[in-house]
Amino acid sequence: MVQVFRNFLALTPAIIVAIYFHEMAHASLFKKTTKTRRNFSFVGCVDPLGLLMYYMFQFGWSRPFPINYWKLKKNGLPVTILTIFSGPAMNLIIGVTAALFFKYTGLFRYSTLLARESYGQNYLLSYFSDVLYWIMVVNLKTSLFNLLPFPPLDGARLIEITAPDNQVDWLAKFEVYGLLSLVVLSILGIIQLIMWPV
Repeated sequence: MVQVFRNFLALTPAIIVAIYFHEMAHASLFKKTTKTRRNFSFVGCVDPLGLLMYYMFQFGWSRPFPINYWKLKKNGLPVTILTIFSGPAMNLIIGVTAALFFKYTGLFRYSTLLARESYGQNYLLSYFSDVLYWIMVVNLKTSLFNLLPFPPLDGARLIEITAPDNQVDWLAKFEVYGLLSLVVLSILGIIQLIMWPV
């Protein structure tokens, strides 16, 4: 029970980092491109079901920063695609940076997730090591997970803006079932198989 609570305390900051910087990347690029003054709110990006998924599987989703990608296309398709992939790219950068820091500073030796005997040696250092481990894992998983073509994930947004106009209505109807599909596939372990490298 103590280890479960400890993992919860270490996982929570990693989830916050993944969600905040993912949506901030989308918002920053969108605001810079469209000159909009819409404010970014982290609390507004928290999706209860997506948050629960993070705690269960270390990947999930957030409530997207409101972006009208059809209007954004007026600024050019490359800019729109860049805005879509800015979130996963940010998570990838954070995940890789955390992984390199985790390895080359030797902090992995203090992680209770990798070497449980280190738990009693230095509590603060081992806790920080566990947080860094989860920042690495959660961000890498979030980056890959968001490329899947299921609404509201970024992979689905790419399909929407590149699909023929006569397919847009069908895609909009499918969005209703996107979240349900993600939950079912995750429970069945299919999403985990797709992301096995992480």
